Amino acid sequence: MKAMKCVAIFVRIMTLIACMIVSFQALSNQYDYPNNLLSVSIIPELEHPSVGQTQTLALKMTPQAGWHGYWKNPGDAGFANHFKWSLPKGVTVGEFAYPAPSQLLTSGLMNYIYHGEYVLLAPLTISKDYQDGESVDLVLELNYLVCNPESCLPESQSLSTTLTVGDGAKDSALQNRFNQWQALIPKPINETGQFYTSDETFTLRLPLPNSVDIKNVDIKNAHVYPVINDLMSNSAAQQFTLKDDRLTMTTTKGDLDGDLFEGVLDLNNGTSLRFQAERIDASSALSGQPDSWKDNDIVLSIIAFLGTIAGGLLLNIMPCVFPILSLKILSIAHQGSEKEARTGALAYTFGAVLVCVVLGGIILALRALGHQVGWAFQLQSPVVIAALILLMNAIGFNLAGLYEIGTLTSGSRLQESKGLKGDFWTGVLAAFIATPCTGPFMATALGAALVLPVVSAFMIFAGLGFGMALPFLLVSFVPRLRTVLPKPGAWMVTARRILALPMFITVLGLLWILMRQASSDFTLLVISATMLSTFGLWLTGLWQVSQRKMRWWPAIVLSLLPLLVMVSWDSDVLAQPSQIEPNALQFDQAKLDELKTEHDVFLYFTADWCLTCKVNERTSIERDSVKEVFNQQGVVSMVGDWTNGDSAITQFLTKHKRSGVPLYLWYRKGSDVPEILPQILTPNILLNQLSEQ
Repeated sequence: MKAMKCVAIFVRIMTLIACMIVSFQALSNQYDYPNNLLSVSIIPELEHPSVGQTQTLALKMTPQAGWHGYWKNPGDAGFANHFKWSLPKGVTVGEFAYPAPSQLLTSGLMNYIYHGEYVLLAPLTISKDYQDGESVDLVLELNYLVCNPESCLPESQSLSTTLTVGDGAKDSALQNRFNQWQALIPKPINETGQFYTSDETFTLRLPLPNSVDIKNVDIKNAHVYPVINDLMSNSAAQQFTLKDDRLTMTTTKGDLDGDLFEGVLDLNNGTSLRFQAERIDASSALSGQPDSWKDNDIVLSIIAFLGTIAGGLLLNIMPCVFPILSLKILSIAHQGSEKEARTGALAYTFGAVLVCVVLGGIILALRALGHQVGWAFQLQSPVVIAALILLMNAIGFNLAGLYEIGTLTSGSRLQESKGLKGDFWTGVLAAFIATPCTGPFMATALGAALVLPVVSAFMIFAGLGFGMALPFLLVSFVPRLRTVLPKPGAWMVTARRILALPMFITVLGLLWILMRQASSDFTLLVISATMLSTFGLWLTGLWQVSQRKMRWWPAIVLSLLPLLVMVSWDSDVLAQPSQIEPNALQFDQAKLDELKTEHDVFLYFTADWCLTCKVNERTSIERDSVKEVFNQQGVVSMVGDWTNGDSAITQFLTKHKRSGVPLYLWYRKGSDVPEILPQILTPNILLNQLSEQ
């Protein structure tokens, strides 16, 4: 093997020497080539660009028949293009992006070339210091290599073009050409791949994005083009395997070792993808064997299941769940019948698990039909929020003593048991109103549920409900825990009144969300309905005290009438765009791709109904000290608001294995792969991103 490598190196050196000899001969006999063998021209996207606007410059390169140009990495021989711009102050041009090349194998040496016309694209930005009508002169010195099967010739050209600052209007015909050229530029894979090397082999594994039609991938003719040579052998054959959305390539190892591998994957179906991959040490992670931990759906499902249990457990501290759970625990703490306590806990658990499984099933079904929805989609409907406001208000006044669902006795216990039916519906309610915020341990697990097999996904959704019911189960099935709880007495009535406060806080929170989602007329209607419902409940309470009878018709009638009006409300009048932080840009994939080439970008996804999101924004993101440093360092903040639902945001979250918010990403300047920040933010976490550069 070493002998073959030596031969390859010798052939490479001799080829380079031959190219140099031919090049010098060509330079000394320029009359043999009176014109450039590679025709190059600069084509601006906009003839009259506006200031502060980023446009695209195209560098169209057309070799003469029989000759070819080179990719950014020429391969085993040749040299890359060299660009030198002469630009006026306030004008910047970014790096050129290349379309995927072709392969040329000669004498065991692999070259990456273009046989015919090819177009490179670069971003151009003109600062706001320029005025309309001013001219902007661009000069480019270009050195490159052009070859045919017998000889190579280095050439150089000086190109120039002049732009006039104007209104930024686009020419439709020219824009169509730019769109065609842009379509040939490899699209980024946002998720980092992995690679592993053994003594002789190089193995690469890449996650294919959702935009790739896996059914039409031609893995037999796919090819990986490395940006840097010698991590893998350029000339060796590449073997591909495709499992689900994971593409694995195996080839011969190169002479160098490194921790980062960059390249372009050409799928030979009009799709090319640029990627970054990190080295890993565990060969089992890339082996493709059934016992690989990355490919083992069972192990991944168990990990995600445990994560959702932990996340569901944390949901019990939500203001709308804590009072319900506390009262349920107190109601069974000193029941004489172990059987009643346990069956009640099981009924509560069944209700919580059922809601989580049903919500998960709806999400999976809608996504299978092509709809982009994610976890907590129920709170993206103002009508659902209005119904929850009425329900939370009714529960709050029940706890406050305005009326009774059962009969309140003389202090020996808080409330008579409502039976299995009541326990079940309590679990249903708790799960429905607590699930919207994907807190710690839960976001990644729920994201995994959207990419795992259906059985595993339902197991993960069930784990969320089980985690919510876990405290209730422990108290019910472990009698010793009940003995440490306070003894029942009159204090429980006071505790119940106090626990009404979090329910009213929940009502205020839901009203705030509704004000951000719906029109003021609809919000006023909901407030009126809540007042009518409360009046009806008060009448019911009066009848309960005076006649000891359950007369529910006033509360039911006064609550249902406004609900019917809400359901029939004109959706065009109902909707109102949610407000976002004024200093942040709204999420847009094209704008993000443009900005991250020139700036650090902090991208975060939020929703008004997400408690974790709002806390992070108040304590960290919107702090004056953080915004001031961001402005000084040129960091661009971009926010994706998911309050009313957005299919583009849902698709982006799915690509990052998330099913809900919050999600915080930091793109370093020039990098396509973001760093995922913790779900619980502090100002130092954000500011430390700048100190790590």
